[in-house]
Amino acid sequence: MARFPEAEERLFRVKICMNCNARNALRATRCRKCGSSDLRMKSRHKA
Repeated sequence: MARFPEAEERLFRVKICMNCNARNALRATRCRKCGSSDLRMKSRHKA
């Protein structure tokens, strides 16, 4: 995990493409790399 909340916010506010695993902007509807519309939020599990 990040050392401070601002960094953690920046790390987890992205969408991940289920097709090619590219990182995309939070407001993206399609992947920037492969064009797929199958995006998910980056997971935030805590160990």
